[in-house]
Amino acid sequence: MSDLIARQFRGILKAANVQISTIKPSNWVEENIVMGKPRPGAFRYSHTPYTREIIDCLSPEHPARIVSVMKGAQLGFSAGVFIPGLGWMIKNNPGNCYFMVGAPDLVEKAVEKIDLMIDGAGLRSYIKPQVMRNRANKSGDTNTKKDFSGGYISIGSANNHKAIAQVDLQYILLDDLDAMKGVSDSSGNFLDLIQQRAASYKDIYKMFLVSTPLLKSASLIEPAYIAGDQRKFLIECQCCHEPVVIKWSVKKGEMVALTEAKEDGGIVYEVNSSGQVEPKTVGYRCYRCGNTFTDKNKYNMLNGGYWLPTAKPQKEGSFSYHISSLYAPIGMFDWAHYAAKYHEANPVGGNRIEAKYKTLVNTCFGETYEAESKTISANELQMNIRPYEIGTVPEKMSIADGNGEIMLLTCAADMNGTEDDARLDYEVVAWSENGSSYSITHGSIGTFIPREGKEKTDRAKFTYRQGMPNSVWIEFEKILKDSYYTDTGRRMEIFQTGLDTGWLDKYAWGFIDSSNAKVYGLKGLGVHANMKLGYDKKTFKQGVERGDLFSVEGNVIKDDIADLIKLKWDRSSAQPAGFMNFPTPSNGKYLYSNFFSHYEAEHKIEKVKDGTVVGFVWEKKKESNLQNHLFDCRQYNIAIKDVLVWQYCKAMKIQNGTWADFVGILRGS
Repeated sequence: MSDLIARQFRGILKAANVQISTIKPSNWVEENIVMGKPRPGAFRYSHTPYTREIIDCLSPEHPARIVSVMKGAQLGFSAGVFIPGLGWMIKNNPGNCYFMVGAPDLVEKAVEKIDLMIDGAGLRSYIKPQVMRNRANKSGDTNTKKDFSGGYISIGSANNHKAIAQVDLQYILLDDLDAMKGVSDSSGNFLDLIQQRAASYKDIYKMFLVSTPLLKSASLIEPAYIAGDQRKFLIECQCCHEPVVIKWSVKKGEMVALTEAKEDGGIVYEVNSSGQVEPKTVGYRCYRCGNTFTDKNKYNMLNGGYWLPTAKPQKEGSFSYHISSLYAPIGMFDWAHYAAKYHEANPVGGNRIEAKYKTLVNTCFGETYEAESKTISANELQMNIRPYEIGTVPEKMSIADGNGEIMLLTCAADMNGTEDDARLDYEVVAWSENGSSYSITHGSIGTFIPREGKEKTDRAKFTYRQGMPNSVWIEFEKILKDSYYTDTGRRMEIFQTGLDTGWLDKYAWGFIDSSNAKVYGLKGLGVHANMKLGYDKKTFKQGVERGDLFSVEGNVIKDDIADLIKLKWDRSSAQPAGFMNFPTPSNGKYLYSNFFSHYEAEHKIEKVKDGTVVGFVWEKKKESNLQNHLFDCRQYNIAIKDVLVWQYCKAMKIQNGTWADFVGILRGS
């Protein structure tokens, strides 16, 4: 008998426990566990063969101490590892166990599954108190705790870090790890804290970390997986009969499970005339032979598969596994389902729908999601420069581009500088029938110089004070009352203006209230207004204190601008709706330095609190000296357009009105 078994045996005797058994967990499960719906009957690992090796890591004879599983969703790990593993432990190798789920509202469901397993495996008689207590609590069986001779199972949520203090644990089973709170101000790192609870069982403890991953920057499961031996589940290619890993995409030359890909591989499919994925065309292109096979023979493929370690673990006893939902057995979602989901998230000719793509990366690929760093490229934006003159409304071009006539002009201005050294940056934008835009002109009124330094230029300065001969408002009023002409001969005026009131607001409102132009006050919600991924927010909301004040959801609009800039147009067909057009630079305008560079002064970053991503925000790059005022002007122009759509459609009693509805109203249709 090994020292390990001997120590375990002495512990059993001390606790007056049942006799020890050396049966493998997977064998015990197949002999004792009965499944309910949707697969009633005796449990068989032939259904999810990839879980057999993992549950066997529970055995005291197995060298694993920390088992980390980074996986896709709906792969049968609860039914194949956690729940039956608890039954094996109660009967064959009892000890103190914490079974934790990702959220408090999942505890009740977990308890229900455990109770069904206990009854189905005939283990109810084992559930009894370790010591006699008062009459009201002597069954050893409560909603969240199962006592038995030699140990207990405590079921709960891990987000209350204080609840795991002052306990000794032999088994630590954490399900949905990435949904758990990784750091607490009072307790510190969660995984370090709970692993310390196993200190008394240093040579025999088992810690299982299983999760569908979430965000890369806050993930707990990905670092745990990387710290292990990074096992991949290999199956036989149905064409060349070589072992391969099923991944969504593989590039030629990429190392996959210690093998260099000879070909591009991964899931392939075709789209039918209706723009939908054709299920019969979905298959897997082998990165070793280049041929394609389907998942019709998945039962045999899975049962012929095996786990292969691909890295040296950072610490002895660290076993780690990665598997995607493409391995899900027959009866669960197939490859065609995930191909359709991928196609939904990545529409042909359109921008990726980030919220849908994130869900796919997490729940299908079984990988952490890292938000695409939306740093706008000024060079990319300059590709949209067109052959029309500054100050001219290019209606002929708009029609030729497939965008229709120009419907209206808006203007937006951003205030910066100081009270008596003012500068107002502005942009005038023309909006076409389909929502594409044509920038008409931009400029700066005033004298303020950013980062001027100690040696300030001796100059006459503009002011924000009204009634002064050097007030910026005099010049701005002229611009707003200017007439603009289309290349079709129409005279147009600025339909509506938006003015930033977030800085020196008393002067902004003084101008708005006295101006002869139609001007709304706009106020950004600032960097503290985090945008949750996939959260569908409006671009504005009307102020309470004034009807002509609108709070602008800058993060939402700037996210949209970044997507619009990435729109591709091959010039052989109509422009995609929303395309941004700019005039030919001249007279010092529309240069990189004074216009386009403003768009790349900010980037989208994650906001993390207590180890959890709470949202996303557009912020100025810390290392950048670039200005962002004309980027702000564009977001304000878009906000004004959206406000007009809302106002006119509301007046016409059109619910959830769109730009197309607004165009119809202007046309009188």
